[in-house]
Amino acid sequence: MAVLHSLIAVETVLRHRIPDAGTKPLHQLIRQGAADGILTARQAEYLDDGRKIRNGMAHGRTTHAAMPPAMAAPMVTTSFTIVSELCAATAG
Repeated sequence: MAVLHSLIAVETVLRHRIPDAGTKPLHQLIRQGAADGILTARQAEYLDDGRKIRNGMAHGRTTHAAMPPAMAAPMVTTSFTIVSELCAATAG
């Protein structure tokens, strides 16, 4: 659950940072964020990997939503770092 919520937080911040984000799906926000220089290529890559995991859980392709802490913690940390960097960029 923490991984899913951390990705929702990233999506929310991207919607705030990207002009005309509207209801674009997350993969388009990631692509546009990278193209506009809001995200680095590495951040976009990490987020796209997280998006695929999230979609697998949300659409039933993954059999369960539980993942071991050793796998979940780095994903949550990465999401937190990206949210922090995106928010710091708007404050500065």
